[in-house]
Amino acid sequence: MHDDTLMNLLRAEVKPALGCTGPVLMAFAAAVSRSAVGGTPLKAKILLDKDTYIKNCAVGIPGIDARGIPIAAALGVIAGDASAGMEVLRNVKPEDSTKAKEFLANVTVDIKWDFDGIGLYVESWVETDKGVGHSLVAKTHTNVVFVEVNGKLVQGAYPESFTEAVDHSGDVIRRYTVADLFTFASARPLDDLAFIREAITMNTALAEHGLQTGAGENFGNYLLKVPFVTPIQKAKSLAAAASDARMAGEVLPAMSCATSGNVGITASLPLISMARDLEKSEEDLIRALAFSFLLTIQIKSYIGRYSAFCACAIAASIGVAGGMVLLLGGDAKQSGDAIRSVIGSTLGVVCDGAKHGCALKLSTGAGAAIESAYLAMAGTAIRANDGFVCDSVDDTIRIMGRMAHEGEAEADEMMCRLIFERDTGTRVTK
Repeated sequence: MHDDTLMNLLRAEVKPALGCTGPVLMAFAAAVSRSAVGGTPLKAKILLDKDTYIKNCAVGIPGIDARGIPIAAALGVIAGDASAGMEVLRNVKPEDSTKAKEFLANVTVDIKWDFDGIGLYVESWVETDKGVGHSLVAKTHTNVVFVEVNGKLVQGAYPESFTEAVDHSGDVIRRYTVADLFTFASARPLDDLAFIREAITMNTALAEHGLQTGAGENFGNYLLKVPFVTPIQKAKSLAAAASDARMAGEVLPAMSCATSGNVGITASLPLISMARDLEKSEEDLIRALAFSFLLTIQIKSYIGRYSAFCACAIAASIGVAGGMVLLLGGDAKQSGDAIRSVIGSTLGVVCDGAKHGCALKLSTGAGAAIESAYLAMAGTAIRANDGFVCDSVDDTIRIMGRMAHEGEAEADEMMCRLIFERDTGTRVTK
């Protein structure tokens, strides 16, 4: 299948990201507003949806020994490069960290508790000696909806509603079936997919750094101390180690997928590890990764960029399941069977924020995915009408998306409120 739409989508959604993309999003949004107005910054304000706040307030940030959304925004105002997208903090120097900490007192962060959409929504205002820059980043981490300078629109357009700003229903990836994505990954000329080598190199380096340094909670290393280490356990360890490093704020990029570094890690490293142990060719691995990334992008479109469901344990593990079947020489039907088994066994894993514990969710999802792939290759899978599992894999994915949007909305709000109230001691009222 020579489909340039999917090729362009892969290139757009598989990109390097420095640091956890949640707090980096705050830095990016603030940098966009600061860059638009110019001048010496005086103060900044961030207004964001509850999920984006709760799920990004406890993770390390590259270039600074601090955590939290306010300091990420301050760093973006002081030293962010808006043109660099998810590598907005790539030029941060030690003196910038000091300046950001000094500027922190001038940063306010508010949660838009009445926001009823599913997906990220971040408005930022940066006041300088030249006026006020105001921008909205929504739907994806680098999607700038509009930019104002001193009340005048200079980029983009105002959305008609908050819901419109985060609407994924028209995403092009939804036009394709799982079989379509399998065919593309299997048949696309290898030269076109060669850029995926960078994901192999980048994410492997991040994982090895995590293993060598014992970053974060060192889950990656400890997973290798479990008796009788198997190739699957090694694959789980590699994914966990990369997350250890990212969540600790190590200054190394990850190849993200669908604007999430941990999702990119989960969608790739288990397959990289298994391909190495199974002595698969580079072409086999690249095609498996292409399929994994495309599946992950599709699932994130259905469940939301910020969802009640854990995108690593759900979306990326679905990618790994499909990619693993392709790596093992299976077909599209077997990929669908593996995916249905993942959904049937892991659906409901919630996202309670980016943090050190994500490493274990990554490893758990990776293990379930690889095991589901082997089960599919052996001819068994969770059967139709067993819980959420439908006759077809595509129908199963669609109703899972409805569950994420319609069924989990109230539970997601409660989870966000509970975490906010625990951390701040402030009771949430609408």
